This record gives sequence, structure tokens and C-alpha cells, in this order.
Amino acid sequence: MLKFPAIHPVENSAMRKLVALILLLLSSAAAQAAEGHSHGVGHLNASLEGDVFSVELELPLESLLGFERAPKSAQDLARVRELATLLRSGDSLLLPSPAAGCALSGVSLASAAISPELLGEKATSAAAGASEQEHADLDAHYRFKCARPAELKRLEVAFFDTFKRLRVIEARLVTSKVQRAARLTGPSRGLVW
Repeated sequence: MLKFPAIHPVENSAMRKLVALILLLLSSAAAQAAEGHSHGVGHLNASLEGDVFSVELELPLESLLGFERAPKSAQDLARVRELATLLRSGDSLLLPSPAAGCALSGVSLASAAISPELLGEKATSAAAGASEQEHADLDAHYRFKCARPAELKRLEVAFFDTFKRLRVIEARLVTSKVQRAARLTGPSRGLVW
């Protein structure tokens, strides 16, 4: 008779969290690749690691600017600069539970269609400039430092008030205690856990 070693569940909290995060990111990437680019639909991935709450967004430029190419006119340039300024004040667009005492500690913005300088980022040697893509997105990464991370139970996503072309944000959250997915819309904009 053959004997197989017993399979034990992952008991280490850090390892369990790492496995969950890897699975979530893999499933998220696969789902987004399968879905492709869709106007009006954004994606949000959030995680809590210690006292750092990270939120990553992938949003169609068309939903933010009304176009999804490199800016061509002075009006386009002004709209991109205004967008970058608004997105950099992310604590007015992403509202973590007030009881958690979270403060925005960092923002980074990137798009294949818009130069890093226009988004307020430093140019890198890898950033050769904006490319002409038929469908382009904007990637935003927000970092919050939370005084009381155990009190973080909700993220209010206020993008829908400002960006009327944005209809849906597919949201995913991973913490050491919970994993959630939600479909956020204008009337239902809170990710709760």
C-alpha cells in the first residue's frame, strides 16, 4: 500500500497572506487580460500591509479625459495637467475609514499615452515618451499611512462624481484577515470589509 505525506494547510499568517495576495493578483491579471480595455470600466486593487494601505487603479483615459491618446492641443495639455493635479490629491477621491486615521503618503501616475512629466512624474531613461495607442489607460498608485489600521473597514471611491464617463470600478481587496471583490458604481461606491 502506498503512503502519501499529509497535506497541511498553510498555518503561518504571513505565508497565508502572501499566497492569497499572489492568487488575487494572478486572477486579477488574468481577468483583466481576458476582459481587455473597456471604456467606462476601471479596476482597483487594494491591500493592507501593516499600517500601509495601498490602492492601485487602472482607469481608461477616455473615461478621465474624453480622449485616450497623447495630448495634441493646448486645451488637451491643460486637461491633462488638471487631471494630474486632481489625481495627486487622491485623499479627496479615495476616502478610507476616518476612524483608521489614514493619511496619503504617496502617489504615482503613469500612462503609455502621456509623458511622465505631464503627469507630474520624473522622467526616466526608460520613459522614451508617449506612444500612440488606440486604447490607453492611466495607472495610479496611492499609499496611505494609517494610525489605526485595525479600524480600516471601508474605502469610499469618489471618482464617479468627478469622472462622469466612469461607470464601473471592479475592486479587489486583500488584508491579513479578509479578501473581497466588489463592483463599484456611482450609487454603490464603497468597498466594505
